[in-house]
Amino acid sequence: MAAIRTRQRKAAVATALLGATLGLALLVTSRGSADEAEKSRAMQLGSTAHTPRPNCPTPPASENPPADKACQAMARVTGFQTEADGRHNPFKVRKPGFIVGWGISLSKPSKSEQHFFESEISKSGRPSARISIIKPKSDGRYKLIRQSPIVRLKSELGSKPIFTLTDPLKVKKGMFVALTTTTWVSNLADAGASGSDSWRASREDGQCLNAEDLLKRSRPQQKVGGIRTYACDYDGARILYWAYLAPRR
Repeated sequence: MAAIRTRQRKAAVATALLGATLGLALLVTSRGSADEAEKSRAMQLGSTAHTPRPNCPTPPASENPPADKACQAMARVTGFQTEADGRHNPFKVRKPGFIVGWGISLSKPSKSEQHFFESEISKSGRPSARISIIKPKSDGRYKLIRQSPIVRLKSELGSKPIFTLTDPLKVKKGMFVALTTTTWVSNLADAGASGSDSWRASREDGQCLNAEDLLKRSRPQQKVGGIRTYACDYDGARILYWAYLAPRR
């Protein structure tokens, strides 16, 4: 079904091709537009000159598609992009302010692919996501400072929705804006991504690549104030989302 390419970056990450690499309270934010975020004098975090398209669906008649063509999903994990199109830490907050909105680029998996993600991932279901504000600690650990409401994304598959937060999230310099999904989202891009692109996931050392770990044991960081280890770096891929940062008044 799905595949993602990883390469050696640190001892905790091995080189592999893995099938099915996968990355609920309904408190919905209001649907907004880029213009609304811009009216808040917000700058976009995560924007790059070149943005690949997310994988999915797998090309027809492809029984064994190459890794960069197979359908992929980010599932039951919190993650953030550390390298994107030559930019280092594009989701690092460099000026204090408020996250007033966020967006995501979603492909539209086939019905069978959607069923796979909904049924094979532990405690999964229809696609959903939220953004999370995390603060780096020592030894690759991050503390969850605050998070937005979860948004259901089933109706948004195949589009690039933007959501305006009714309660903006306060951020300080040095924090990161991550993406969290308690189920799955089809926002992973392999084809067209730079070899230097990389994203980091809230998974323990040794649980980065095994299918059983990814499908059954992976879990997002959702306890505000809690600290989690982010031991898995996935190279050659992008998770496509962005956030709008408004300056502090």
